[in-house]
Amino acid sequence: MNDPKPLLQRDRVQSSPFDDLGEGNFVPSIDRVVNLMPGFVYVFNHQTNSNDYTNRSVGEHLGYSSDEIRGFGPQMLMKVIHPDDLALLATHFGRIVALDGDLSVAIEYRVITKAGALRWLRSVDTVFDRDEDGQVLRHIGCASDITIEKESELRLSELNAKLENRVKSRTHDLEDLNTSLEERISARTLQLQGAVVELEQLTYIATHDLKVPVNNLTRLGLMLQSNTQSLSAEQIEQVGWINDCAEQLGEKIQGLVLVAQIRLGNGNPSVPLGLSGVITAAVDLMQSAMPKDSFPVSIDVPDDMVVQFERSEIDSILAALLDNAVKYAEPERPLDIKIAAGTTSGQIWVSVADNGTGLDSKLDAEKTFGLFQRAHKTPAGSGISLYCARRMLHRRGGTLTFHGYRGEGAEFTILFAKEESRT
Repeated sequence: MNDPKPLLQRDRVQSSPFDDLGEGNFVPSIDRVVNLMPGFVYVFNHQTNSNDYTNRSVGEHLGYSSDEIRGFGPQMLMKVIHPDDLALLATHFGRIVALDGDLSVAIEYRVITKAGALRWLRSVDTVFDRDEDGQVLRHIGCASDITIEKESELRLSELNAKLENRVKSRTHDLEDLNTSLEERISARTLQLQGAVVELEQLTYIATHDLKVPVNNLTRLGLMLQSNTQSLSAEQIEQVGWINDCAEQLGEKIQGLVLVAQIRLGNGNPSVPLGLSGVITAAVDLMQSAMPKDSFPVSIDVPDDMVVQFERSEIDSILAALLDNAVKYAEPERPLDIKIAAGTTSGQIWVSVADNGTGLDSKLDAEKTFGLFQRAHKTPAGSGISLYCARRMLHRRGGTLTFHGYRGEGAEFTILFAKEESRT
């Protein structure tokens, strides 16, 4: 068909939205309706590989008139379509040929206007007519200008790429920092392993050596924190992270020092201690650091019970157990601590029981006494005091055990060695 207008008129649907306007009312022509549509409409001939029809709106988008588009003939695609998208368009035509019924397919592609500008179009195409064998003769489509949308997508893509590069850069910096920390920790771990071979005294030396870089790191963090006016928000956050890491490292090192001191030698010699007085003093010291009458403690210890032990160590052990009871109090009920003492098979025992959040005797056993391990995630703790308490008792032949249930409380029991016990 050389004249597309009769073609369009021939294929018009006889019933249209304008048919019921009434006699004498104006009925727009198909051409007028097409020219009022957004974008532009075209009919592409698959036999001549050219456009049979384009409405006048094509000039607003491509700069070419309808006559110029038809005049290009089979060269139309080469003239208008961006060279890099010709293969994409060929694939799209294959999809059109494979369409069934009134289905349609869409494509986004680039065109070059008469003025040489690059524009993005989105076309929705469907089969216009077929031959007797069902082969597609022509398809009809509507193309819309999506240049602004695509440019926004490209800008967003560029921004995302820049953001990803920044994230990669920051991640690389963190990986370098982590690698550096891992290398330093690995080096110190090797030193600690060597210290075991060298009679454990080198453990204390290696631990002491760690204080220097951590103290330097802490001072560096404080220096940076005092100069926040010259730092960005991101850098301030990083400085805070450095300070938190330094504080955690400092706490771990202090714990290692305490552990090393416990492991070195046997400590001071044991002396006779009145157990009731020692326990009362430990409770008074704990309560003096808390609000008045903050928690009740009942003490059931014979006045004449005496143990052989080093005073500072038993004070540390009792302080650890009382602190544990207070720290893990159950918020829903008043804290109640009971301390009792007695003898079994010639050995003195002391129990510290509470009604706090509790511990599971089986599931929490390893974490409760593990070095730098904790059975509860909150509140924060170092995971050292109970480990050290148990170590001090083991070193003098005693034991520290517990039993309890989650949500019901826990009871820790000290069992002194026979040679340390007498009544």
